[in-house]
Amino acid sequence: MKKMLMAIVLWMLAFPVLASNAGDYQLGPGDIVKVSVYDNPDLALEAPLSKKGALNFPLIGEVPLTGETLDQAERLIAERLRSGGYVKSPQVSMIVTQYRSQLVSAIGEFNRPGLIALDHPSDLMQVIAEANGIAPSGSDTVVVIRGPQTLQVSLSQLMTETDPKKRNIMLSSGDVVYVPRSMIFVYGEVNRPGNFRLESGMTTMQAISVAGGFTVKAARNSITIHRQMPDGSVKTLAAKLADRLMSGDVVDVDESWF
Repeated sequence: MKKMLMAIVLWMLAFPVLASNAGDYQLGPGDIVKVSVYDNPDLALEAPLSKKGALNFPLIGEVPLTGETLDQAERLIAERLRSGGYVKSPQVSMIVTQYRSQLVSAIGEFNRPGLIALDHPSDLMQVIAEANGIAPSGSDTVVVIRGPQTLQVSLSQLMTETDPKKRNIMLSSGDVVYVPRSMIFVYGEVNRPGNFRLESGMTTMQAISVAGGFTVKAARNSITIHRQMPDGSVKTLAAKLADRLMSGDVVDVDESWF
Protein backbone atom coordinates (compact mmCIF):
# COMPACT_ATOMS: atom_id res chain seq x y z
CA MET A 1 0.00 0.00 0.00
CA LYS A 2 2.80 2.43 0.88
CA LYS A 3 4.55 1.67 -2.41
CA MET A 4 1.31 2.33 -4.29
CA LEU A 5 0.74 5.68 -2.59
CA MET A 6 4.35 6.68 -3.20
CA ALA A 7 3.93 5.89 -6.91
CA ILE A 8 0.85 8.09 -7.06
CA VAL A 9 2.65 10.95 -5.30
CA LEU A 10 5.61 10.71 -7.72
CA TRP A 11 3.20 10.68 -10.67
CA MET A 12 1.46 13.83 -9.49
CA LEU A 13 4.76 15.59 -8.84
CA ALA A 14 5.84 14.78 -12.39
CA PHE A 15 2.48 15.81 -13.87
CA PRO A 16 0.84 18.44 -11.60
CA VAL A 17 -2.60 18.63 -13.21
CA LEU A 18 -4.98 18.53 -10.28
CA ALA A 19 -8.47 19.92 -10.83
CA SER A 20 -7.77 22.84 -8.52
CA ASN A 21 -5.20 24.31 -10.94
CA ALA A 22 -6.25 22.73 -14.24
CA GLY A 23 -8.21 25.85 -15.21
CA ASP A 24 -10.84 26.11 -17.92
CA TYR A 25 -10.96 24.00 -21.03
CA GLN A 26 -8.35 25.04 -23.58
CA LEU A 27 -9.35 25.10 -27.23
CA GLY A 28 -7.49 23.10 -29.85
CA PRO A 29 -7.61 21.85 -33.45
CA GLY A 30 -10.86 20.15 -34.41
CA ASP A 31 -13.01 21.66 -31.66
CA ILE A 32 -16.30 22.99 -33.04
CA VAL A 33 -17.32 26.32 -31.56
CA LYS A 34 -20.43 28.46 -31.85
CA VAL A 35 -19.85 32.21 -31.72
CA SER A 36 -22.36 35.03 -31.52
CA VAL A 37 -21.93 38.80 -31.28
CA TYR A 38 -24.71 40.65 -29.48
CA ASP A 39 -26.93 42.67 -31.80
CA ASN A 40 -24.93 41.45 -34.85
CA PRO A 41 -26.70 38.30 -36.11
CA ASP A 42 -24.73 38.43 -39.39
CA LEU A 43 -21.58 37.59 -37.39
CA ALA A 44 -23.02 34.38 -35.91
CA LEU A 45 -20.83 31.39 -36.71
CA GLU A 46 -20.52 27.70 -35.90
CA ALA A 47 -17.37 26.13 -37.29
CA PRO A 48 -14.42 23.86 -36.41
CA LEU A 49 -10.99 25.14 -35.54
CA SER A 50 -8.50 24.39 -38.31
CA LYS A 51 -5.58 21.96 -38.03
CA LYS A 52 -3.56 24.94 -36.82
CA GLY A 53 -6.19 25.66 -34.16
CA ALA A 54 -7.44 28.85 -35.83
CA LEU A 55 -11.01 30.06 -36.39
CA ASN A 56 -11.85 31.76 -39.68
CA PHE A 57 -14.18 34.51 -38.46
CA PRO A 58 -16.19 36.98 -40.59
CA LEU A 59 -14.50 40.34 -41.28
CA ILE A 60 -11.35 39.62 -39.22
CA GLY A 61 -10.17 36.39 -40.85
CA GLU A 62 -8.12 33.73 -39.05
CA VAL A 63 -7.93 34.00 -35.28
CA PRO A 64 -5.45 31.58 -33.59
CA LEU A 65 -7.20 30.02 -30.59
CA THR A 66 -5.11 26.99 -29.64
CA GLY A 67 -4.53 26.97 -25.89
CA GLU A 68 -7.05 29.75 -25.27
CA THR A 69 -9.95 29.39 -22.85
CA LEU A 70 -13.42 30.43 -23.96
CA ASP A 71 -13.16 33.72 -22.05
CA GLN A 72 -9.80 34.47 -23.65
CA ALA A 73 -11.11 33.57 -27.11
CA GLU A 74 -14.14 35.83 -26.67
CA ARG A 75 -11.91 38.75 -25.66
CA LEU A 76 -9.53 38.12 -28.56
CA ILE A 77 -12.32 38.16 -31.16
CA ALA A 78 -13.94 41.20 -29.54
CA GLU A 79 -10.65 43.11 -29.59
CA ARG A 80 -10.11 42.40 -33.29
CA LEU A 81 -13.66 43.46 -34.16
CA ARG A 82 -13.19 46.65 -32.15
CA SER A 83 -9.69 47.50 -33.37
CA GLY A 84 -10.71 46.83 -36.97
CA GLY A 85 -13.58 49.29 -36.67
CA TYR A 86 -16.22 46.67 -37.45
CA VAL A 87 -18.15 46.76 -34.16
CA LYS A 88 -17.87 49.62 -31.69
CA SER A 89 -18.44 47.71 -28.43
CA PRO A 90 -18.65 44.00 -29.32
CA GLN A 91 -20.08 41.54 -26.82
CA VAL A 92 -18.86 38.14 -27.97
CA SER A 93 -20.16 34.82 -26.67
CA MET A 94 -18.61 31.44 -27.47
CA ILE A 95 -19.48 27.84 -26.58
CA VAL A 96 -17.96 24.53 -27.63
CA THR A 97 -20.52 22.34 -29.38
CA GLN A 98 -18.16 19.40 -30.00
CA TYR A 99 -14.97 18.60 -28.09
CA ARG A 100 -12.43 17.03 -30.43
CA SER A 101 -8.96 18.26 -29.49
CA GLN A 102 -8.46 17.01 -25.93
CA LEU A 103 -8.64 13.21 -26.13
CA VAL A 104 -7.66 10.26 -23.93
CA SER A 105 -7.40 6.73 -25.35
CA ALA A 106 -9.16 4.00 -23.36
CA ILE A 107 -7.89 0.65 -24.63
CA GLY A 108 -8.01 -2.94 -23.49
CA GLU A 109 -10.71 -4.55 -21.37
CA PHE A 110 -13.23 -1.70 -21.18
CA ASN A 111 -16.92 -2.16 -21.87
CA ARG A 112 -16.66 0.62 -24.44
CA PRO A 113 -13.03 1.26 -25.40
CA GLY A 114 -12.16 4.18 -27.64
CA LEU A 115 -11.33 7.86 -27.58
CA ILE A 116 -12.70 9.87 -24.64
CA ALA A 117 -13.13 13.62 -25.10
CA LEU A 118 -11.99 15.72 -22.14
CA ASP A 119 -14.55 18.50 -22.03
CA HIS A 120 -13.48 19.36 -18.48
CA PRO A 121 -10.63 18.40 -16.12
CA SER A 122 -11.10 14.64 -15.66
CA ASP A 123 -9.53 12.09 -13.36
CA LEU A 124 -8.90 8.39 -13.94
CA MET A 125 -12.17 7.19 -12.40
CA GLN A 126 -14.19 9.62 -14.53
CA VAL A 127 -12.54 8.38 -17.73
CA ILE A 128 -13.21 4.76 -16.72
CA ALA A 129 -16.86 5.70 -16.21
CA GLU A 130 -16.96 7.37 -19.65
CA ALA A 131 -15.75 4.06 -21.13
CA ASN A 132 -18.72 2.31 -19.44
CA GLY A 133 -16.48 0.74 -16.82
CA ILE A 134 -14.11 -2.20 -16.91
CA ALA A 135 -15.26 -5.46 -18.51
CA PRO A 136 -15.49 -8.64 -16.39
CA SER A 137 -12.31 -9.86 -18.08
CA GLY A 138 -10.37 -6.73 -17.06
CA SER A 139 -7.62 -6.56 -14.49
CA ASP A 140 -7.81 -4.71 -11.19
CA THR A 141 -4.59 -3.01 -12.26
CA VAL A 142 -4.95 -0.12 -14.70
CA VAL A 143 -1.95 1.23 -16.60
CA VAL A 144 -1.79 4.96 -17.37
CA ILE A 145 0.71 5.90 -20.09
CA ARG A 146 1.89 9.46 -20.68
CA GLY A 147 4.79 9.64 -23.11
CA PRO A 148 7.70 7.68 -21.61
CA GLN A 149 6.05 7.63 -18.18
CA THR A 150 3.78 4.82 -16.96
CA LEU A 151 1.84 4.34 -13.76
CA GLN A 152 0.21 1.12 -12.59
CA VAL A 153 -2.81 1.77 -10.42
CA SER A 154 -4.62 -0.81 -8.29
CA LEU A 155 -8.26 0.26 -8.42
CA SER A 156 -9.20 -1.67 -5.28
CA GLN A 157 -6.52 0.24 -3.34
CA LEU A 158 -7.37 3.53 -5.01
CA MET A 159 -11.02 3.20 -3.97
CA THR A 160 -10.02 2.99 -0.31
CA GLU A 161 -7.77 6.07 -0.47
CA THR A 162 -9.32 8.91 1.54
CA ASP A 163 -7.00 11.74 0.49
CA PRO A 164 -8.55 13.41 -2.62
CA LYS A 165 -5.12 14.61 -3.79
CA LYS A 166 -3.94 11.00 -3.94
CA ARG A 167 -7.21 9.50 -5.16
CA ASN A 168 -7.88 11.93 -8.02
CA ILE A 169 -5.30 11.03 -10.67
CA MET A 170 -5.89 13.71 -13.28
CA LEU A 171 -5.50 12.93 -16.98
CA SER A 172 -4.36 15.09 -19.89
CA SER A 173 -4.89 15.03 -23.63
CA GLY A 174 -2.83 12.29 -25.25
CA ASP A 175 -2.81 10.01 -22.20
CA VAL A 176 -3.51 6.31 -22.74
CA VAL A 177 -5.45 4.29 -20.16
CA TYR A 178 -4.91 0.55 -20.63
CA VAL A 179 -6.71 -2.27 -18.83
CA PRO A 180 -5.03 -5.66 -19.47
CA ARG A 181 -6.98 -8.88 -19.64
CA SER A 182 -6.78 -10.76 -16.33
CA MET A 183 -8.50 -14.12 -16.17
CA ILE A 184 -8.04 -17.45 -14.43
CA PHE A 185 -9.51 -20.80 -15.32
CA VAL A 186 -10.84 -23.33 -12.82
CA TYR A 187 -11.56 -26.88 -13.96
CA GLY A 188 -11.96 -30.36 -12.57
CA GLU A 189 -14.03 -31.19 -9.53
CA VAL A 190 -15.69 -27.84 -8.88
CA ASN A 191 -19.40 -27.11 -9.15
CA ARG A 192 -19.12 -24.35 -11.73
CA PRO A 193 -15.97 -24.76 -13.84
CA GLY A 194 -15.02 -21.97 -16.22
CA ASN A 195 -13.06 -18.75 -16.56
CA PHE A 196 -13.23 -15.96 -13.99
CA ARG A 197 -11.76 -12.53 -13.41
CA LEU A 198 -8.59 -12.54 -11.32
CA GLU A 199 -9.20 -10.28 -8.35
CA SER A 200 -6.35 -8.57 -6.55
CA GLY A 201 -4.56 -11.04 -4.26
CA MET A 202 -6.86 -13.94 -5.20
CA THR A 203 -5.83 -17.29 -3.74
CA THR A 204 -6.47 -20.83 -4.94
CA MET A 205 -9.18 -21.24 -2.29
CA GLN A 206 -10.92 -18.04 -3.38
CA ALA A 207 -10.83 -19.13 -7.02
CA ILE A 208 -12.41 -22.47 -6.12
CA SER A 209 -15.05 -20.65 -4.10
CA VAL A 210 -15.90 -18.42 -7.08
CA ALA A 211 -16.20 -21.61 -9.16
CA GLY A 212 -18.90 -22.92 -6.81
CA GLY A 213 -16.69 -24.83 -4.40
CA PHE A 214 -15.56 -28.45 -4.38
CA THR A 215 -17.78 -31.24 -5.63
CA VAL A 216 -18.29 -34.32 -3.47
CA LYS A 217 -15.74 -36.13 -5.64
CA ALA A 218 -13.00 -33.54 -5.23
CA ALA A 219 -9.58 -34.50 -3.95
CA ARG A 220 -9.04 -31.41 -1.84
CA ASN A 221 -5.37 -32.13 -1.32
CA SER A 222 -4.68 -32.71 -5.01
CA ILE A 223 -4.87 -29.39 -6.80
CA THR A 224 -2.54 -28.26 -9.55
CA ILE A 225 -1.87 -24.92 -11.19
CA HIS A 226 -0.77 -24.77 -14.81
CA ARG A 227 1.11 -21.49 -15.30
CA GLN A 228 2.54 -20.09 -18.52
CA MET A 229 6.10 -18.90 -18.09
CA PRO A 230 7.73 -15.88 -19.80
CA ASP A 231 9.42 -18.17 -22.36
CA GLY A 232 6.05 -19.61 -23.40
CA SER A 233 6.44 -22.94 -21.60
CA VAL A 234 3.81 -24.19 -19.16
CA LYS A 235 4.83 -25.14 -15.64
CA THR A 236 2.70 -27.44 -13.48
CA LEU A 237 2.71 -26.60 -9.78
CA ALA A 238 1.32 -28.46 -6.79
CA ALA A 239 -1.04 -25.88 -5.32
CA LYS A 240 -1.88 -24.99 -1.77
CA LEU A 241 -5.17 -23.31 -0.91
CA ALA A 242 -3.38 -20.15 0.27
CA ASP A 243 -1.25 -19.78 -2.90
CA ARG A 244 -1.82 -16.54 -4.79
CA LEU A 245 -2.76 -16.83 -8.44
CA MET A 246 -1.46 -15.02 -11.50
CA SER A 247 -3.30 -13.96 -14.64
CA GLY A 248 -3.72 -16.89 -17.01
CA ASP A 249 -3.38 -19.57 -14.33
CA VAL A 250 -5.36 -22.78 -14.84
CA VAL A 251 -6.47 -24.36 -11.57
CA ASP A 252 -7.31 -28.06 -11.82
CA VAL A 253 -8.97 -29.92 -8.96
CA ASP A 254 -8.40 -33.67 -9.21
CA GLU A 255 -11.01 -36.34 -8.59
CA SER A 256 -10.67 -38.44 -5.48
CA TRP A 257 -10.48 -42.20 -6.08
CA PHE A 258 -11.44 -43.11 -2.54
